[in-house]
Amino acid sequence: MNSLGKKLFIALFGLMAIGAIGGVMVAGYAVVIQDDVKSASDNDAPSVVPAPSSASTN
Repeated sequence: MNSLGKKLFIALFGLMAIGAIGGVMVAGYAVVIQDDVKSASDNDAPSVVPAPSSASTN
């Protein structure tokens, strides 16, 4: 294999390694976001608390 072929071979595997690392990072980020959304939706308390009825009467 000539020098150019070796360089292209190394570059190809380098790009594949970078892509694999990026894919793992994106997958891990998606798992973290999914867990955050799931834990937030498990909370049954309303996000907007209505005002007490005594405050609305003047």
